[in-house]
Amino acid sequence: MPLVDDHGCLVCGRDNPISLGLRFTVEGGRAEASVVLPELVQGWRQVAHGGAVSALLDEAMFYALAGEGWRGMTAEMTVRFLRPVPTGVALRLTAERLRLHRRFGEARAQLHLGQDLLAEADGKFLSVKGES
Repeated sequence: MPLVDDHGCLVCGRDNPISLGLRFTVEGGRAEASVVLPELVQGWRQVAHGGAVSALLDEAMFYALAGEGWRGMTAEMTVRFLRPVPTGVALRLTAERLRLHRRFGEARAQLHLGQDLLAEADGKFLSVKGES
């Protein structure tokens, strides 16, 4: 089944009314975005839910791989939560492509508050056909 982008993504979908609305800058196998997480994604008061943090890291890795037209879906992801991720403050999300093959890709992502590393992930992505 081909993938169809209907712009409804939870993280970056411009047609999704509850999307976080991230816009990535992508260049040379790297992706970067800024985000202020709303209370809607909290687990504890003023602390983002781990699932929301994982979604951010997953999306950043996808963009790092997709920058050259490659398309895939997450096959495996390992997340390391290093510090609580606050809501309501500006965070920096970065990702880099580690390996890219015809059938799979690998990437790493990090979420920062200033110089502090809050969470990071490594992911493996399986190539799939897509439609725009």
